[in-house]
Amino acid sequence: MKKFDKPVIVAISLALLITTNLLVSIFSIKIDFSRDKAYTLSPSTKKILRSLNDVVNMKFYVSSNLPSRLLPLKTEVIDLLNEYKKESNNKVIIKVVDPKKDESTLDEIKSLQIPELQFSQLEKDKYQLATAYFAMGLFFGEKSEALPQVTDLTSLEYNITSNIYRLTQKELGKVATIGMDNISANPQEDPYGFFKGILSQQYEITPLNLATETESYIDNSYKTVILTNANKEQYTTDEVEKIKKYIKKGGNMIFFVDGVWVKDDLTTEDAGHNLFSLFNEWGVTLQKNLILSTSAEYVNFGNNLYQFLTPYPFWVKTNNFNLNQYNEYTGNVRQTTYPWTSSITLNKKNNKNIQTLVLSSNTSWEQKDTFKLLPQQIEEPNASKLKNHILAVQIKTSDNGHVLLIPSSRFLDGRYLSKDTGNIDFIFNIVNNYASEGALSGIRSRSFNFYPLPDMSDSQKEMMRYLNIFFLPLVVFLYGGIRLMRRR
Repeated sequence: MKKFDKPVIVAISLALLITTNLLVSIFSIKIDFSRDKAYTLSPSTKKILRSLNDVVNMKFYVSSNLPSRLLPLKTEVIDLLNEYKKESNNKVIIKVVDPKKDESTLDEIKSLQIPELQFSQLEKDKYQLATAYFAMGLFFGEKSEALPQVTDLTSLEYNITSNIYRLTQKELGKVATIGMDNISANPQEDPYGFFKGILSQQYEITPLNLATETESYIDNSYKTVILTNANKEQYTTDEVEKIKKYIKKGGNMIFFVDGVWVKDDLTTEDAGHNLFSLFNEWGVTLQKNLILSTSAEYVNFGNNLYQFLTPYPFWVKTNNFNLNQYNEYTGNVRQTTYPWTSSITLNKKNNKNIQTLVLSSNTSWEQKDTFKLLPQQIEEPNASKLKNHILAVQIKTSDNGHVLLIPSSRFLDGRYLSKDTGNIDFIFNIVNNYASEGALSGIRSRSFNFYPLPDMSDSQKEMMRYLNIFFLPLVVFLYGGIRLMRRR
């Protein structure tokens, strides 16, 4: 019997291991110990996935010739997509494909207008340019959405979930605009054309004219109303009442208005609107100043004879977002730009209904009363005058409506936006959140923390190198010597 003891024990152990593995695979448990739960889907995402009534197909288009530095990123994306599949009770179907190996997939991504990405990588001691796909397509029935580049993990959950939410809605939400009419017959000359083009892909857009609207109120079927006043008009008492009624009924409204109007010849005049008192009623003051910052956009100045590019302090650039509360607004936004912006002050501190969304850098200052706008006229600020200034606030009304105030009427004007600014994405995220009635709120940025080795001097590197070479053999030598001495 003893001959069979060992094989029997081995067989029983293998059977137990296989059975345990099968049970664990069925009842899998994942514990996320990462900082801020970076590998766990947000409650809002889980709620949307569990409410799906039909299948959503998600395709991850990724080339097999990826640069080596993107291979860990590929694994992270696939792990995230598998979380979507698990939380949706298999209503989300995941497929990972290489477009370069499948002609039908290549045609599919062309229809989605997904471009190839260019990467530089070191091969045979030379940097070479390579192209690859690293994108996603989402499909629901006959509708589809594309994420042309999914290399930013911090905002990927929000981008995927917001697209799933829009795809699964039965009808487009309605958004109204005030003051965004194109005065030119040529659509390409519309300063807000790019923003309206993106918005119209997801929403039904209706231009409103408060002066000609026959109704005494703004229809609350509009999920959001966007008002831009480029110093064109004042509003009558009746028009202001229409705005107030819409807000009181739980409406959401975004204002782009100036504290001081800057003319094309870089001179100033008083802002032409009369909404200062309205903002005061809501607990904030729109200041009649202009903010400058050392963190500024480059602007091309000059004429037909000469031109020069310089950072222009009046075009304030910032990434100082209040991320603690509103990550869904800024998850995919790296920075925003505020051309000739004023500042906002809060009438009461610690008002829970008013949230500061964006601040300028702490190296910002203001001009008031007398304005010098030409680059060569701008004086160096006194260090004691440098501080943060509020550039965007959100006011929550008693009827669950929202007022968003940005003190720059040119914030969405395409003539003032660089390719690196995130102004349009910022407002698009806010409109999405308002239109979803909070369904997308709480989706946080996913923070993936890397902890590299600290920088070391050359002498420290040499020391570590020789320790690695000689330490382990020395330990083995000492251990062997001690054992040998004990035997003797």
